[in-house]
Amino acid sequence: MLRPAYSETPIQPPANWQALPYGDWLKEQVEAGLDEWWPRIFGYHLLKLGALADTLPTGLCPVPHQFGLDPNRGAVRAELGRLPLQNASIDAALAPFCLEFHQDPHGMLRELDRVLVSGGHLVLVGFSMLSPLSLGYLWPSRHKQLPWSGRLFTPGRVQDWLSLLGYRVLVNECIAHHTLLWSPEKFPLAQRWLADLCPGLGSVYLIVARKLEAPLTPARLRWQLRRPLVGQPVREVVGRQGKPQVAARKGKPRD
Repeated sequence: MLRPAYSETPIQPPANWQALPYGDWLKEQVEAGLDEWWPRIFGYHLLKLGALADTLPTGLCPVPHQFGLDPNRGAVRAELGRLPLQNASIDAALAPFCLEFHQDPHGMLRELDRVLVSGGHLVLVGFSMLSPLSLGYLWPSRHKQLPWSGRLFTPGRVQDWLSLLGYRVLVNECIAHHTLLWSPEKFPLAQRWLADLCPGLGSVYLIVARKLEAPLTPARLRWQLRRPLVGQPVREVVGRQGKPQVAARKGKPRD
């Protein structure tokens, strides 16, 4: 049975990449996965949500205005679940490792959906529950350490949330096929073997989705079959011989 996404107690997010195990290596993996998609995202405003997003290079993205938002750093300092932005004012949003460390991930997605324009892109990066990273839960001492202190979700579950909000997922891939329990320099052949045979079991998922909205009012038909207008309907009566006859109208006869 899946646990509810909402957490009763706040979760402390990582303040920087170095707070995560092998953070520098993890950042390189995320950068390589995002570089392929940045040239395909257009618009005027790119929101980089969270402390980790502000340090990710996004120079390949052609969006001219890019700014970070976080409670403690960035151009805008505000809560991630209460964005001080107007409705439909952002063309693209990047949120790396935000859902698993937020008390209300559903509320965060609704806020991102509120500020995104129709046709805008949402880029999510997170730790996958269905991955070698889950081996860390075998050691109780790691339950209070990052990233195991967060609430990890499967990529399929996050994709279902986006589908309910009306998003079309363009890509859902996994990267960083590693447990993060030891140095990534160890057992490189095992990582390549896992990436080739089980590409969906990466410890980090990368989801790029596009917001689609249907019109609120249904479109009218371009043509309709109009019935002829009849001022005074003519009533047919059956005569004595069984033939239909037109009933005479009351009133004065015409000259």
